[in-house]
Amino acid sequence: MRTEKKWIISTLNRSRLFEIFPSSDGKPKLYGMEDELIKTIMAKIDVDFEIITPEEGQYGIELSSGNWTGVIGMLCRGEADIGIANLGIFEDRFRTVDFSSRYMSEGLYFSYIKSANREQLFSFLRMFDFSTWMLFLASFLLSSLVILIILKDQETISSIMLYLFGSFLGQTLMFHRKINEWKVIFLSWLLFTFIMSSVYSGALSSFLVLPAEGKIVENYRELSEAVSKGSHRAYTLNGTNHAAFMRHYPEPYLQSLGKMIEENDWHITADEMTQDPLKTKYSPDGKPKIDAVIGAKYIFKMLYEVGDFKSKVFISDERFIGVSGAIAFRKGFCCVSEVNKYIRRIVQAGIYDKFLKDESLKYWFSLSNEERNVVEIAEDRILSISDFTDANLLLFAGLLIACLVFVIELVFPHLKRRYNKVRE
Repeated sequence: MRTEKKWIISTLNRSRLFEIFPSSDGKPKLYGMEDELIKTIMAKIDVDFEIITPEEGQYGIELSSGNWTGVIGMLCRGEADIGIANLGIFEDRFRTVDFSSRYMSEGLYFSYIKSANREQLFSFLRMFDFSTWMLFLASFLLSSLVILIILKDQETISSIMLYLFGSFLGQTLMFHRKINEWKVIFLSWLLFTFIMSSVYSGALSSFLVLPAEGKIVENYRELSEAVSKGSHRAYTLNGTNHAAFMRHYPEPYLQSLGKMIEENDWHITADEMTQDPLKTKYSPDGKPKIDAVIGAKYIFKMLYEVGDFKSKVFISDERFIGVSGAIAFRKGFCCVSEVNKYIRRIVQAGIYDKFLKDESLKYWFSLSNEERNVVEIAEDRILSISDFTDANLLLFAGLLIACLVFVIELVFPHLKRRYNKVRE
């Protein structure tokens, strides 16, 4: 196809996605994933193009007057022929502009830098979750009751519980020989304690090699609760209706999250989203908060699924809504089918995925050592005295109890003899 018409393309100036730099010859220099996509399509169609950007720096929001802002607004007013900015296909936009075949299937995920703070006190108990401990306790009490019924004339409940707990710690069981008549019950307990103690020992050894981090926020319900408690903040992209979508969802926790985002004006610009959206911020009282950013997963993968970032940055598996990304056209644009043909070829050949991986590597290699070490995990792998706080507390408590018992054993015989003399 050959056309002499110059196409006007509206986009956003965003790092690593569509970067626009002025040049001496008057024709801007372009870089980024979406730039590679549009230049590939334009080269195949053999058409010249011009890049423009909206003053608002937004994707596009519908105003109460019915007009639109941002990239979508420029297409509505006929100021541009094509809009490319990883635009999501939403119903309100679809009534206003046309869309190409999708080149990306996305959704709204959230990401944040994991806290370096660990839960220290009695962290050894967290090798099992609460339900596992409760089931273990129920098994322990039930087994003690059954063995008491079997050995009711030979053992007391206190001695049975002591022996069973000792077997969990690797001690030998020393019940009356009558227990041999009940081999199934006896062997079942031995098998149970062997499995439980082995699993716990393995988990504890892993913890001593690298202490476990505190509980992380994994889904939107937990994120909403964390934001309500004040330990986290959640940011969305400026110029989008993400918070409004949340407020109109039936789930109360999403409504609450969307309301808090709007009330606190927690928004970041499109360029901040593609640079480093997880920069640490501080609240007015000076206390650091964990900043979660809600956005497209491909952005988080491009920035943080490379190098040491992988180990320190959390990217949620749960997504809020499913969104398909596509190129937008003004109504009545002539060459939608021609653009769609090349988009499908690019996607099916995996070329767009290659653009993403290339940008991710470029980003990693562009970072200085100081920037890479912002999320360096080497320091977290060093075991310190504070990691043994709970173990030391238990040791001191045990020694204190042992000393008290020792003192009682020394004093009690003297008190008993004195008591007997008084009686005589």
